[in-house]
Amino acid sequence: PRPNWAWRADRSRFQMGLLAPTALFLLGLIPVLALAYLVRERPRRITVSSVIAFRALGRLRGERPWGRPRLDWMFFVEAAILALAALAIAGPYVMHQSRPLAVVLDNSATMQAWMPSGRTRLEAARERLAAMLEGDASGAQITLFVTAPEPHQIAGPLSGIADIRSEIGRIAAIDAPDDPAATRRLLADLGSGRRFTETIFATSCPLAAPVPARIKTIVAGGPILNYALGAFSLRRESFGTDVLHGRITLGNFGSQPQTLAVAIIGDGREVARAEARLEGHEVGSLEFPSLAPADAYRAVLTPPDAFMLDNTAFATAHAVKSVDVLFISPTPADAQGLASLPGVAVRTQSPENFSPLEAAKADLVIFEYGAPKELPLANSLLVMPPPGDPVFNFAVRPASSIAITAWDSPAPLTDGVNFRLLDLRRGEYFNLHPWMQPAVDGAGGALMLYGDRQGHRYVATGFNPFPYLGRRNLPMSVLTLNILGYLAGLGADSGGYRTGEPWLVPAGIATVVMPSGARVAVHPGTLFSGDVAQGIYQLVGPGGQHTMRAVNLSDLAASDLENPAPLKLEVRAEERTVATSFKARQPLARYLIGVLLAMAAGEAIVIYRRRRRFEVVQA
Repeated sequence: PRPNWAWRADRSRFQMGLLAPTALFLLGLIPVLALAYLVRERPRRITVSSVIAFRALGRLRGERPWGRPRLDWMFFVEAAILALAALAIAGPYVMHQSRPLAVVLDNSATMQAWMPSGRTRLEAARERLAAMLEGDASGAQITLFVTAPEPHQIAGPLSGIADIRSEIGRIAAIDAPDDPAATRRLLADLGSGRRFTETIFATSCPLAAPVPARIKTIVAGGPILNYALGAFSLRRESFGTDVLHGRITLGNFGSQPQTLAVAIIGDGREVARAEARLEGHEVGSLEFPSLAPADAYRAVLTPPDAFMLDNTAFATAHAVKSVDVLFISPTPADAQGLASLPGVAVRTQSPENFSPLEAAKADLVIFEYGAPKELPLANSLLVMPPPGDPVFNFAVRPASSIAITAWDSPAPLTDGVNFRLLDLRRGEYFNLHPWMQPAVDGAGGALMLYGDRQGHRYVATGFNPFPYLGRRNLPMSVLTLNILGYLAGLGADSGGYRTGEPWLVPAGIATVVMPSGARVAVHPGTLFSGDVAQGIYQLVGPGGQHTMRAVNLSDLAASDLENPAPLKLEVRAEERTVATSFKARQPLARYLIGVLLAMAAGEAIVIYRRRRRFEVVQA
């Protein structure tokens, strides 16, 4: 901010001034310091008969405060310290001419694309940028910015061309796209003329006309034909199997139709392959309904093109969310078979220790031979509930033998179940329910009810499908898997993470292994962005347990290298002229404070080493 009043002394091109000249009145403290030297006690030589008398004399008698002044070296040092302090508070500064330039280099993922010349876009941009700075930036002070994963300053101000070349040469393109809105804000700020006389923007994406006069653009590379993979997601569609369903989006950003092939490689071996024919500038998708089990999957797109980063995508089976089942039962042994199902984690608990807060933390709650006292805040299965509970208010009638007469078909709960082979033996029938409808009927009423309440799904069975026996009781196992799949909401896509977007470190994770193999120590609950590289990250937890996480570019908008959307900047009237230089103000207070502290430290050291002594003579 400009001072309200400043004193300046102009001598040709050299200017200096004070931001707060009224602080010079503090120099009046120097005469006060001289007065302190006049009134202080001065040592005298005294001859006493004993030390005791000398001490008594020192308490009863003082020195005369006035006399001929003795201004030693300490006075002049302390006077200089006071003068420097007053001058530093006054805020001295010098003015000099400067030419600050801003250089913005696009280091986003698209700068990795290869040009027909055999160089990447980034290499061409760095070469042209260095040539421009050598010719036009003589004597300028350059501040260097990059655009990805978000615009930020990386160096400057720099003045030597060797330093500038070195800093530009160290910039590498990362696997993350840039943020067009953030880049526009950066260029608008740099091109406003408040901080820099001129801005040079080296990129592969041109600016839309009109361009502010203070911004020069270097465009490296023209339109490039490109095919790309987008999101790679996985989902588990049913319980009891570790086979996953994969889905990949892909795009043809050329003007001609093209047949694109995608191969899925799971843990080093090909597990699926599919093709899709896309018209020019068309985006489509491929489905892989039965991917063989693997920890990590890699999708590879053919034919290859000049931008290889978006021809590969990664996914992990760990991204498919496991189902947390809370089993509430007086016989917890009935839950043992569920733990063998892929993607299922089972916790057992007795009814007397159950808390509604625990139900809210689970994906699915199973109540065996009981019912909760309040509506659970989770999808729930009630196995042979008691009659007349205050929440569901079931009306049931026990039966020693059960006969199934009808079932919904087709329906998620009964799909693929051979009810004629079910041997239910004993159980109970449900009467009509106010908000749940029957899915399976028997001779004496409904045998299975289902319904929705407050955004959650609920199923009640008049028979016990547990323990889960797998192939030893296949008809019942299929019905059980249908019920659990319906309640768990299986079928949702689980994709990975995008490059440039930080993610939260899960609890218990202490180390992250990067795609490059480097290990990074992390703290749970903090944001992690890594080296912004596409690939598989390994999260190392307690006992060395590894969890994989896939990170992909997944940005088809950034993959359109033939028709990129130009950046459009708003041009204000004051930005239509170019300033050749600025008058920069350089404050001097920090230098004065440094000298002040050095003098004070030197005085303290000398005083410590040369302590005053009394000369005592005993008669």
